[in-house]
Amino acid sequence: MGRNETEWQRCCAVADLMQWLDNILGLSAEELEWYQMVVRAIVVYAVALAYIRIAGMRSFGTSSAFDVVVTITMGAVLSRSITGHYPFFPCLITAAVLALCHRLIAFLNFKVDAVRRAAEGKPVLLFREGLFAEKNLSLHSIHRADLDRTLREKGIDDYNKVKSIWYEVDGKISVVKKDDSQ
Repeated sequence: MGRNETEWQRCCAVADLMQWLDNILGLSAEELEWYQMVVRAIVVYAVALAYIRIAGMRSFGTSSAFDVVVTITMGAVLSRSITGHYPFFPCLITAAVLALCHRLIAFLNFKVDAVRRAAEGKPVLLFREGLFAEKNLSLHSIHRADLDRTLREKGIDDYNKVKSIWYEVDGKISVVKKDDSQ
């Protein structure tokens, strides 16, 4: 068997593989068949798991605005690849770029305080030592009833037992209790 014949066989094998991918994923189809959407969903599921590993679990473990944006955007891009409204591989590549950008910004968040503040913000003081921060409550549309509920959830029945209350960057309200010695 000559060199040209071997190269021809490789080309035919690649062409056969491309044809198989086209058929199973519906890459050139005007309308996708049900089984093509199922196969796309399985592929996208596997690829999304890999991208989550690339982006890091923080995008799904916490809920800062920075993390929510990448989660929603990646979901939107990947869903388009399943339904066939946009080309399959460019959608997967776009989602990979999003995952890599998220990973880069997360790394920069860790290293550079200014990046962290810009991407995630800072906690906001809502209450300290008996005084409500009315301006901050109003600015973030937090009612005192929201603070009351948070205290009840923490098993605290009196503001006199509270040192401070914070509105965290993930949208949760946290409570710092006074020391028992105070």
